[in-house]
Amino acid sequence: MSINSAPPQEKILAAAEVMFASKRFHEVLMDDIALGAGVGKGTIYRYFKNKEELYAALLKDASTELMKLIENAVEVEVSCKNKLIVILETSINLFDARPHLFDLILHAEAFQRTSVEFPWQETRWNVIQLVESLFKQAEDQKEFIIQNPKESSLILLGGLRAIIRFGQKPRQKHLCNDIVHHFLNGFSKSLPLAT
Repeated sequence: MSINSAPPQEKILAAAEVMFASKRFHEVLMDDIALGAGVGKGTIYRYFKNKEELYAALLKDASTELMKLIENAVEVEVSCKNKLIVILETSINLFDARPHLFDLILHAEAFQRTSVEFPWQETRWNVIQLVESLFKQAEDQKEFIIQNPKESSLILLGGLRAIIRFGQKPRQKHLCNDIVHHFLNGFSKSLPLAT
């Protein structure tokens, strides 16, 4: 569906994602979002009572989308290794398809009030717990053993975050397979002994 034929709420969210990712929160004006969405400012207020609610809706929308995509991808895989691969692929594909999303999350993290739950945080914890549970499941099924599943899941997903942010584009064809392979089998290889 093109942005022009999308429902008003989707147009507003798409325009807001670009605006919030490229400017500081206080610099984003509802007038600019309305212009970018091709709707009147009053239309925005029919869907969102203020800028904070719109920002939270963006993050909630993206986190819900990512979690659904991951759950669907994992469901069709049998091995824990393949489940890890599709978690990485799904995450990279979403962020590549929505290039402003990563900046949006970074801005939200930087300006988050400690008393307020960060809208992306629930999904982040869900993915961490999913990866950790896959590590435990793999050991139960004698597929592979991961030492310290909790820390290892953080390391794997932290590396994924770095690849999403700094990795080469276009992505290599077997990138996620290679990442999981090296993660499970080691990133280094032995050098021949000097004689």
